[in-house]
Amino acid sequence: MARHLQTLGLERAPFPPTPDAAAWFQTTRLEADLVEAAHCLRTRAGFVLLTGEVGTGKSTFLRRLLLALDGEGVVTSMVFNTFLQGPDLLAAVLRDFGLEARGNPAADIETLNRFLIQRWRAQITCVLVIDDAQNLTLESLELLRLLTNLETGQEKLLQIVLAGQPELHHNLEQPCIRQLTSRICKHVRLEALDPAGIERYVHFRLAAAGNPSPGIALSPGAALALHRASGGNPRRVHLIMDRCLYGLYGRRADARSVDTALVRTAAAEAGVQPVRMRGRLPVALAASLAGLLVVAISALALRSGDSHAEERADIRPAPVATGAEQSARQWNACLQRLGDHPVQVQAIDDALLARLSSTEHLCLRRQGHGWLAGWRAGLRAEDFLDGLGDRRRLLALQALLADHGLYDGALDGRYGPRMRAAIRQFQGRSGLPASGLPDPATLLLFDTLLAARSGAGPTSPETQQHGHG
Repeated sequence: MARHLQTLGLERAPFPPTPDAAAWFQTTRLEADLVEAAHCLRTRAGFVLLTGEVGTGKSTFLRRLLLALDGEGVVTSMVFNTFLQGPDLLAAVLRDFGLEARGNPAADIETLNRFLIQRWRAQITCVLVIDDAQNLTLESLELLRLLTNLETGQEKLLQIVLAGQPELHHNLEQPCIRQLTSRICKHVRLEALDPAGIERYVHFRLAAAGNPSPGIALSPGAALALHRASGGNPRRVHLIMDRCLYGLYGRRADARSVDTALVRTAAAEAGVQPVRMRGRLPVALAASLAGLLVVAISALALRSGDSHAEERADIRPAPVATGAEQSARQWNACLQRLGDHPVQVQAIDDALLARLSSTEHLCLRRQGHGWLAGWRAGLRAEDFLDGLGDRRRLLALQALLADHGLYDGALDGRYGPRMRAAIRQFQGRSGLPASGLPDPATLLLFDTLLAARSGAGPTSPETQQHGHG
């Protein structure tokens, strides 16, 4: 496998058969869902429900959610064997928390309650994660409801995340457990990818694996063929694309293009039957930002060599193509001028680029049908959660929103109802979904405005001369 990847110029398997939280394809909607789900758990608000078809990324989402909570005083019990029911399920929960189960439900609940109170007094949040929860019986779901009765005056002692296939939601609609359903504070629904989403997903996975330039690409029509064969299911995409890589093994480095014929052959060899689609696929809530995704490459270190600079390989867009090597050098030079500041790298589309008040503080490079943007990271989604972010950043943002006539509250550095309403107005004016949440597109616009306001941008005259494409 190592030799196979080395021949293709890749550093890791881009389409592994197991969940890969390290290189997560994070869309605007997923980012918002992740922030809200983490916020529900941090504030001890109640149940978080995660549903999606097999292969749509539930396990990966759970891993990213737990990663977001890592180091924040959270202890977790994870139950994957949902064939355990009732008292056996309760005993498994206790064992995973490091407690001894007696086999008596009343005694075990009392043991768990004492443990949860101790952790609550120590300001530690306890989270129970149950995967494949569609297998839980009504008796087990009722047991979980009883566990949520363990509470202080205002907070739940145990936070519960239920993840499962869509029938889990149907199970929770049973009238006999409506008390449990009423306690769900966030429902995350994972959807299949549309053809444009599949193309971005494949490019992202290849880039995260170190795809060189020129490297592996999708030819026109291949994304549509891949969508037809996979039905937009990411796990099926991995099966097919992994076979496609073997089909590119013997080709020259400048001729490694995945075409329609190769996709069909790979799908047949992988045993994936084409999915018949009726009508149009449901459009995701964030479809207006179809070109936007959050690139996990920002977590990777910049490499000094020109031949493997593609994770962050990005330049100011040139009106005339300058060649892959020169583009990589210019992109690296632009990013290096950012200094030691944290860098955010994100794929954006032409529509979002046009909404930016200025590109003066951005490094940009063409990627597929959109752009790869790099800039000094200012605001983070975590800054909007009490006790986790830099209050000064929100103070600066409140002042900015006030200058635009959107915020009339106190400059207190808190993300409250007034600030959320101001962000909602800002998003509406900017052509973004008016959710009031700090999604990646909104943070990019804020960072651009704040950088222009401070006059401290990463670019220099050498970078500026490339223009804006």
